[in-house]
Amino acid sequence: MADLFFDPVLALGLTVLVKTVLLTLLAVLNALLSLLASIAIWKSYLAAGIKVFITALVLIPVVGLVIYLFWGQRKVREAQT
Repeated sequence: MADLFFDPVLALGLTVLVKTVLLTLLAVLNALLSLLASIAIWKSYLAAGIKVFITALVLIPVVGLVIYLFWGQRKVREAQT
């Protein structure tokens, strides 16, 4: 009597459908996690790049000023005499 309501082909199809849905969800979760990881890595590279840029932005004028104070003023004094 129970065999009237049980169709092995339908059960197999349902099993395959559930397996496909679960694998698809796993793939989507994997994609989201890899996207989050790449954003985190990108942000760290961006932060490092900004630090280097700000350091160069401050350091270049300071080094230029120091060079002018020691070497440039001497050249100006020599040119005036």
